[in-house]
Amino acid sequence: MTKANRFKLPSLYKRLMAVIIVIGPIYWLMLTEDGRRRTDLVVLYLAGEPTVELRLDTLAPAASEERFREFVPDVEWQCENTRTPLGERTCMSPIGSFNDTPAHYMVLYYEENALQAMKVAYRDDYHDWLTAQLGRMLGQPASGENGVLQWNTGNGLVLMQEELPPDSEKPTLMWLSAEQARKRTAAMNRL
Repeated sequence: MTKANRFKLPSLYKRLMAVIIVIGPIYWLMLTEDGRRRTDLVVLYLAGEPTVELRLDTLAPAASEERFREFVPDVEWQCENTRTPLGERTCMSPIGSFNDTPAHYMVLYYEENALQAMKVAYRDDYHDWLTAQLGRMLGQPASGENGVLQWNTGNGLVLMQEELPPDSEKPTLMWLSAEQARKRTAAMNRL
């Protein structure tokens, strides 16, 4: 056997490798949960949808409206003075993703320019992904009433449904400041 023949690959092996090289990434992108999520993130980015990356464990009322605008300059906020149970001013914006999770929109609630709450509506296909990501970021959640998962961050409380109801419109993630969380607990205790 000559040296050239010893290192020659059979044509069937070459063809199989070529098929795997072509089909493998397509399979991953289209048929795995992580591949579909990443594909959606790229499509949303290419469509010009803003991305928000935010550490929930450091979020605090000190995140004023001006500081939030500086932190996420690509997001165009529509703000209005509207009294809600969570604050006197709301700022809303459509977003493409929140912490690598495809999303719909984000709402910030302020009282005297101090962040009191944040709501993020995310795409329901990624509920399990977001739950696992919050577990990695914030640790093991506590189970609250009505199947709500709770993560205490020191400066606030992160809330989301453990299981999505079949008729939910847009699942949401909520962050409440420590003050809002105390008000919520006090109101629940009065019932």
